[in-house]
Amino acid sequence: MNLQFARSVLPAVVFPDRQSALENLSTLRQEWEASAEGQSLIRVSGSVGLMLFDVTTKLGLTAEEQALVLGDQLFQEALAKSQ
Repeated sequence: MNLQFARSVLPAVVFPDRQSALENLSTLRQEWEASAEGQSLIRVSGSVGLMLFDVTTKLGLTAEEQALVLGDQLFQEALAKSQ
């Protein structure tokens, strides 16, 4: 399945610690690039659920916040897969 996402009209999120968020997201991208072994991240297929889990982890969300954002089922599945 190849999904194209429309731009959202939701308001932008403002991070209290913007620099930390940027550094963590950059680190996440570097980790994904290393896993892609030189392939373009645009062309790499991956689990959306695990990517969302990675993002919530890098943003420093607590387990309770992650379960709220991801939904309990996805959170539990991603947690089990990552261990």
